Amino acid sequence: MAANEWTINFLPSDGGRVTGKLKLTDDELVFRGLFDSSNAEVVKGIGLSLGAFAVSGGHASYFHDTDTDFGFTLPRPDVAGAEMRKKGLMKQAVVTMNDGSTFVFDYGMLNPKKLVAQING
Repeated sequence: MAANEWTINFLPSDGGRVTGKLKLTDDELVFRGLFDSSNAEVVKGIGLSLGAFAVSGGHASYFHDTDTDFGFTLPRPDVAGAEMRKKGLMKQAVVTMNDGSTFVFDYGMLNPKKLVAQING
């Protein structure tokens, strides 16, 4: 598969919203945050809790977070699958890892069907 890229919102489990680019390749899913699209204080808290998640969840290689950059990489072999979820009018793609952890991407009112199919493909 050729690389595909979506502009999408990542919803960290601790709250907040980071708008960025999700790029799918044969080997990995790469999210790079472009800007904080939620309350800045919430994102500051996310940065603090990501370190704890990385240590407790065993995903130290997934996340990187600096004052100017936030992102993560999900290796394809570690991805169990993806599914669509609808919350009101908002549609989401939920990526589940082999260890049961999830990564939620909100696509607004747009349908993430193609994204989910490519992740599962």
